[in-house]
Amino acid sequence: MTSTELEMVLQGYSIAISTLTQEIQALRIDIQKQKRIDNLPDWINLKTAVSLKGGAAFPTYRSKLFLQPCCGRNYQFLGGVKCWRREDVLDWLAIADSGLKAYAENWHVSIPENYERRSA
Repeated sequence: MTSTELEMVLQGYSIAISTLTQEIQALRIDIQKQKRIDNLPDWINLKTAVSLKGGAAFPTYRSKLFLQPCCGRNYQFLGGVKCWRREDVLDWLAIADSGLKAYAENWHVSIPENYERRSA
């Protein structure tokens, strides 16, 4: 094997190792995300849901039902506290203002005009 051929083989190994390293890092991130989801309770109150989502302050979410999980619908009271199923909260976490109109329509809820303008 010539030195040029050897260099090409080594470059191939280097690329393969780099690719594998990136895939392992992505898998670790996916596993960490899944662990966080698995550790969530079956029922999640608004305070916990808001802490997971971030964005606006808790009083904003509390006072504007259309910003809550399921646009303030599909909840149950547990110990006198409004709670949503984990799956509903996980769906809601991905909703930004740009997708709020479509999300609200799924729950048959209208949103204020200023939020509608922000939504796609």
